[in-house]
Amino acid sequence: EVVRWFFEMVRPSLEGAEDLPLPQGLELRSVTPDQYPAIWRANREAFRDHWGGSDESEAAMRRFLESPEMDPSLWLIAWDGDEVAGGVINVIYPDQNEALGLRRGWLDSVFTRRPWRRRGLARSLIARSLVLLRSRSMTSAALGVDGDNPQGALGLYEEAGFRTHDRFMAWRKPMEGPRQ
Repeated sequence: EVVRWFFEMVRPSLEGAEDLPLPQGLELRSVTPDQYPAIWRANREAFRDHWGGSDESEAAMRRFLESPEMDPSLWLIAWDGDEVAGGVINVIYPDQNEALGLRRGWLDSVFTRRPWRRRGLARSLIARSLVLLRSRSMTSAALGVDGDNPQGALGLYEEAGFRTHDRFMAWRKPMEGPRQ
């Protein structure tokens, strides 16, 4: 039986994308290598209440940081003092773009930690991501989302101009127990 729907969403044009102000008291800072672990932990923490959870291990963090497409200059991380409030891990996949004849950037992870939710942070970071990707010569943007995201991400992405491009399902199949 189908238990969950996931969507790949595309914003076909980055024209008209404009910066939105961050919520009061938050600021963006350039990302430095000493901040990678805090950003990784904040990202994983933000997804703890999502279906399926996430791998928070050191090995998973190393795999993420060692990815050839990893470019922290594309990350938008909002800080509240010394704490990561939320962020968007933006990525450009040059090989994929070349193969598909696109100039598309991906909002690979949009996250807001619980204390900073419902204040407009994700909306601002998404808008700023679109402007950033456009400044890097991208003409469209994409992201993936769980259709039942508990924070209503699907609606937020639609408001930002993203439209469903593809759908995926997670299935569940009951397994028989061992025979006695």
